[in-house]
Amino acid sequence: MTIFLGPVEVKSGIEAPRRMATLLWGAATCGKTTFAATAPGVKLWLSFGDQEHVSIMHRPDVMVANFSTLTVDELFKHAQSENPFGLDQVLAAETSIETVVCDSATAITYLALQHSIDKGVGAGKKGSFVPTLMEPGQAAYGGRNAIVLKVLTGLLRVTAKHGVHLIITAHEADPSTEKDGIVNYVSIMLGGQLVNNVTFRLSEIWYMSERHGERKLAIRPTRLRRPMKTRMFSSMGDPEFVLRYDAKLPDDHKDQMTIAKWYDAWSESGAKVSVPKTEKKDDTKGKR
Repeated sequence: MTIFLGPVEVKSGIEAPRRMATLLWGAATCGKTTFAATAPGVKLWLSFGDQEHVSIMHRPDVMVANFSTLTVDELFKHAQSENPFGLDQVLAAETSIETVVCDSATAITYLALQHSIDKGVGAGKKGSFVPTLMEPGQAAYGGRNAIVLKVLTGLLRVTAKHGVHLIITAHEADPSTEKDGIVNYVSIMLGGQLVNNVTFRLSEIWYMSERHGERKLAIRPTRLRRPMKTRMFSSMGDPEFVLRYDAKLPDDHKDQMTIAKWYDAWSESGAKVSVPKTEKKDDTKGKR
């Protein structure tokens, strides 16, 4: 028997389709863009930062929409919509697209602040206060947050409608510190209440880092970084593991870790994926 609640069909947990809505964040140049390109199927890449998509242009499974060439007025004219950029029609027509990548939310946040300032949001009467990028004022920050939330909510809604994965990238913010300089935590470069307002809507939040050529992925809070969460990975095991991925090798190479491989394992088994184990280095090798 088919049951509907209004226009929505009720499905059992087994029948309900699995879909990833993922935020991948970390410091600049840690490899977020190249790793996001390992998501399932053909990727529609929404590039908002100047040259952010260059590292994945060689991939035959990536289609790029470069929005960095638009003025902020033109950009947000199309972005702030229930159907941003006409994405609904694109996904309906191009059924080969399995993943939409928004690269990056940090770039959208900066452009949204610029847009609020250009519109004079928070400007004082008779020029008593003029918002600038150096001193935007609280009202401009509020305008920025409303714009970013509208854009990302629209992307989440339309991709969910078509059962398409959404990967959002974002940069790491400066540490939050006490007056004495002690670091409280490090979070996502979004600003204000955007971190809370955006992240609760996502199924996966992963933190990516790179040091001395070794990449790591965290799926639960660790090393003062937050937020992270996962529905795909088991809660057992370490919160962070070494990410074995080399952009020079094909995704189907046996040693490669990719988002698509993890998603397939999660979808096919119906159970959470085990957290990859990090092999401990033997520091005694070569010593006498």
